[in-house]
Amino acid sequence: MTLLSAASAFGQTAGVVSGHISDSTNAAVPDTKIVLRSTSTGTTRETTSTSTGDYTFSEVPVGPYTLNFSREGFKTTTSDEFQVQVQQTVRLDVALQLGNVTETIEVQATGALLQAENGTVGTVIENKAINELPLNGRNYLSLVALSSNVNTLSPSSGQAGSRLGGDRAAQALAVGGQRIMFDYYTLDGILNTDPDFNTYIALPSIDGIQEFKTQTGVYSAEYGHQASQVNVVSKSGTNAFHGSAYEFIRNNYVDALPYYFTYNPTAPTVNPFKWNDYGFVFDGPVRIPKVFNGKDKFFFMVDDEWRRIRSNGTATATVPTAVQQNGDFSTYATKIYDPATGTSTGMNKQQFSCNGAPNVICASRISDVSKRLLKYYAVGPTPSTGNPNYRYATNSPQNRQSFTARGDYYMSTRSQLAFRYSQGDEDLINTGLSGAGSKTITQYYQYMGSNTFTFTPHLVNEARFGYSHFYNSLGLLSAFTTDVVTGVQIPGLSGGPSSTWGIPFISFGTIRSGTTNFWSNFGDTQDGPYVVDDPAWQIVDNVSWTKGKHSLRMGMEYSRQQFNQLGNQFSRGQFNFAPNTTAFVSTNSSGSNVYSGGDAFAEFLLGNIQQSSVAVAVANAQYRRNVWAAYIDDTFKFTPKLTLSLGLRYELTPPWVDALNDQFTVYVPNAPTFGSATQPQAQWPFFVRQGNCSDPYQGLSVYWTDSTGKAGTRANPPARCSNGLLPDALVNTAKMNWAPRFSLSYSPVNGMVIRAGYGIFYNQDVGNAYFDMARNIAGRVTVNANTSTPAGTADLFWNNALPGGTGAVAAIPGTTGLYAYANAVSHKTSYTEQFLLNLQQQFGKDWVLEAGYLGSVSRHLYGFLNMNQPTPYGYIGNGAQTSVASRLPFLNYGVIQLVHDQGSASYHGGAAKVTRRFSNGLNIIASYTYSKSLDNGSGIRNQGNDQLFPQNSYCLRCEYGPSAFDVTHRLSGSILYDLPIGPGKLVNVKGFMDALIGGWQLGTIFTEQTGQPITPTVGTDNSSIGNSNGTFDRPDPTGVSPYLSSSARTFNVWANKAAFKNNAPGFFGSVARGSYRAPGQINTDASLHKNFKMPYSEKHQLSIRFEAFNVLNHMNVGAPNMNINSATFGRVSSTGNMRQLQLAAKYSF
Repeated sequence: MTLLSAASAFGQTAGVVSGHISDSTNAAVPDTKIVLRSTSTGTTRETTSTSTGDYTFSEVPVGPYTLNFSREGFKTTTSDEFQVQVQQTVRLDVALQLGNVTETIEVQATGALLQAENGTVGTVIENKAINELPLNGRNYLSLVALSSNVNTLSPSSGQAGSRLGGDRAAQALAVGGQRIMFDYYTLDGILNTDPDFNTYIALPSIDGIQEFKTQTGVYSAEYGHQASQVNVVSKSGTNAFHGSAYEFIRNNYVDALPYYFTYNPTAPTVNPFKWNDYGFVFDGPVRIPKVFNGKDKFFFMVDDEWRRIRSNGTATATVPTAVQQNGDFSTYATKIYDPATGTSTGMNKQQFSCNGAPNVICASRISDVSKRLLKYYAVGPTPSTGNPNYRYATNSPQNRQSFTARGDYYMSTRSQLAFRYSQGDEDLINTGLSGAGSKTITQYYQYMGSNTFTFTPHLVNEARFGYSHFYNSLGLLSAFTTDVVTGVQIPGLSGGPSSTWGIPFISFGTIRSGTTNFWSNFGDTQDGPYVVDDPAWQIVDNVSWTKGKHSLRMGMEYSRQQFNQLGNQFSRGQFNFAPNTTAFVSTNSSGSNVYSGGDAFAEFLLGNIQQSSVAVAVANAQYRRNVWAAYIDDTFKFTPKLTLSLGLRYELTPPWVDALNDQFTVYVPNAPTFGSATQPQAQWPFFVRQGNCSDPYQGLSVYWTDSTGKAGTRANPPARCSNGLLPDALVNTAKMNWAPRFSLSYSPVNGMVIRAGYGIFYNQDVGNAYFDMARNIAGRVTVNANTSTPAGTADLFWNNALPGGTGAVAAIPGTTGLYAYANAVSHKTSYTEQFLLNLQQQFGKDWVLEAGYLGSVSRHLYGFLNMNQPTPYGYIGNGAQTSVASRLPFLNYGVIQLVHDQGSASYHGGAAKVTRRFSNGLNIIASYTYSKSLDNGSGIRNQGNDQLFPQNSYCLRCEYGPSAFDVTHRLSGSILYDLPIGPGKLVNVKGFMDALIGGWQLGTIFTEQTGQPITPTVGTDNSSIGNSNGTFDRPDPTGVSPYLSSSARTFNVWANKAAFKNNAPGFFGSVARGSYRAPGQINTDASLHKNFKMPYSEKHQLSIRFEAFNVLNHMNVGAPNMNINSATFGRVSSTGNMRQLQLAAKYSF
């Protein structure tokens, strides 16, 4: 008997058992009866071999099985137990022996390790490894990194970033050179991927997972939507009752100290920290005494897990004292001047005085709005000492709960039902200064139902239904509880929905060189909230048909998806104050104004604003789409040694349509090119509103002006209704998404398989970028005070800083260059072509060596660019400097943030993997990957060290370089080893000594990888494209290596500044994107645990676990500062976590 195994073309939640039956002359034996029996549930299925001697059991649930072969004239043959893994084809070829059917022989299933029927590349992680390896955070996704051709961003910075929060924000797995948002998650075969950032929805407890698999390469046409798959199967019950209860604990008392960089002002400490993770799992047959006995028929599993994390810290700030908050600056060295005094030109102001006390602002002069806002500003100590002068506590409590209940009902040998319910709640709080802070709330629930029905031994149908609901709110600490905005009564600013509640952001700064402000800002960040509420349901149906040498599988799926998001930046307003109107103004000998004195906090008390910014509305979208897919696959056993896998998949994923009918995009009739002059008005872009309407401004509180600041005419408005110009989605639907797949597997000798393949895989990019178009109707208003005419006088106050205030109405968007959002109208669906060549060799019954090449090219990847980028003046005419505005292609806009589809990428990886399946107390997975991933953008929004836009939005090819997740060398692995100490083992001990030192298990996960790419920047707008902080500008190289020798390199100077120089004014820099590498990472996690059998039953045991993360306390330094104009260029200021210890106890039966 020969037993091989292949990653399956069948069943996202199950596997396949197939093979070929012959006699002693190698002739095929048709009509052989084959019985497949589950050894955990006792259930059986039957089939017969085809006319060519082949047989197939499709949709086989994960678990242990045996096979029985019987035919008249031959001895009955029975296999020993073998394991079926998720998405795996176990191939068992058997040669029957002549004899009486009543005679039985048993053969060993010694293989089950090779992937012999298609081109899938992946690693199955079994239940034992999931439960017994040391997992930091007890998240199964940590084990994905054990696969070859997988990179993890380090330090982890997922694509969700600050827009999602919580654990999902750190999701950062790049599989097979694909973007970290191109992982498609399924749970028990149904959709488990939220469209906002393509993160997982349900996160089951690791105790409730049977196994999971990450797959890339050329897998079956049954799978799609992304180029890499993460498929999880929940645990099901068996004929015996099993259960466990556990708790894992961590705290700060035994953790190693963070590394102390000597140039930091204070030595680090380990802040108070408590981590408790506890729960239970219980499964078995459904039994109702004297009513129903579910043995061999009906099974259940219930799993529940809770997590409580408490983390405390301290922070510092510089805040005014109580008397200063009342306007008394008499002890303040800086003089404060009264803007109500002086001449009409702003000169000769008088120092503030109240009742004869100098430098004191009378209470009657302090703004009522400012008084109300002071409630959210801390009071400094008296006397005030130092800068900072205030220390406050920060807290970051986190709670999480995850519940799963599953049932499996075997109605007959022909029909099996499965159903599952999962739900989870998560919340995370980060407190800040005086009531400020963030709050993340996540809730999800999910239903799954499936039926596998066998019409004939060769025709099987599997149907699945799933419904998921994912809610995530990343807001402020005041959200849902305190409407601060309504309470402080800023004219023109309303509280809005409760999810948007927070404290307006107040910042203190300076408007002139030579002065420094030291007051700490207060209030909540201007970013967010971001709230998603996304239901989705899905229907899948698959048919498996075996005919001769062909195993056909075909199917379809339909899902109704919703992506509902609410949120915006600046929804609570941001107000900046600077020492302008409270400064003394005079003129020097040349007639220029000279400022002295003044204070930004005094300006706040008076209500004299330097700049205000607010979103006109909170963006809101309710997106809908219907996603269809269909496929056909043929696994053709051309010969017993050669198998061909042929597949074709079709996907229809239309763009999102907003059910609110409020979507706006910027339509650009003629896209500018590099060096384009300002375009004539006839070619200016204009807003297009979704749907058919007569007035594009109907129902809106804002309108856009043309370049003159006027509203335009109805005949030629700056905004238009679509009315046939564009579809309702404002983006065309790509309808030609055909994805062929082909692979061959050849086994020249037993124990060796050679595979090759090619396939096309379409990718669904994140919906979050689409939401930007909803932000167009919630445009941002920014109003600046007039700081020069007359000098130092106030003209922007609380009552006129925002549209709708009681004073003069501020300018509306368009007069100063509106920041707008657009999608390319003719978007193509991004896709990946993957190809592989792979060799597998089995050694003995437990070892497999796999080595091969995996490559891919990706096209039409989404990214951002500025469609209205000014051309740097150095490239125009004689290179004379001109204003940024004069070089804009379109004068009626500022930035036009366009989602383009011109991204491209490539990946080439050579990998080797060694696997030893668990036997005789030892399991090993080890892989090494040598790879190169290149692209011109690594994802939507900032990824790793990437910026929001290219340096030059007109030259995407200039961005082509190492991906943000590129890692040249990566070694990873895991070991589970039962130490050979105990009765009958290598170290033979019994009794007390066995109880003390016997039965221990050692586990470890180790990774070592080279560094990820970093892009040097200059930090200033040398190119003069209007980017004030110069984040897009790169320097020029000098020809010197940026890497210092190990003897010259220190944490304070890690990179060589002599390698770079500023890009010339008016020109872009020529240093390539991703041209420097961060330090590499090394990490080893370890566990030691022992099972103590209970004296009352050997089936009951208590397990004690000791776990250490970064057990060697290796210091993984962060990336150095690569801003060449920063005083701390080349400085490393962060490290990864140092050693952390964890203790756990688990009682099981």
